[in-house]
Amino acid sequence: MGFILVLAMTASELFGNAHLKWYADNGRGHHLALGLLAWLLTLAILVQVFMKGKSMMWTCIMWEAMIVLGGALSAWILFGEKFTHWVQWLGILFALGAAICVNWECSQDK
Repeated sequence: MGFILVLAMTASELFGNAHLKWYADNGRGHHLALGLLAWLLTLAILVQVFMKGKSMMWTCIMWEAMIVLGGALSAWILFGEKFTHWVQWLGILFALGAAICVNWECSQDK
């Protein structure tokens, strides 16, 4: 359930970010309103994740990894933004690696 909530939180943030960018580009008030409402929803979902008992460390790492991946994809699709150097792609791989590592089953018993 925690993963689904973090996924919803990510979608809400990406929706809000896109509308805030559109507001910055054209100054239309409905984009500002939608962006701020999406961010309020993001915070409400964050509280729900914590109420479900997920740790702050797991939540933040998973959320950040999803934002890096989803943000890069949405910036490319919606705004035509592109990376200009291979090191930027490496950053995406690091974010994916962080998400994998934080979910790794590490046993204290050997």
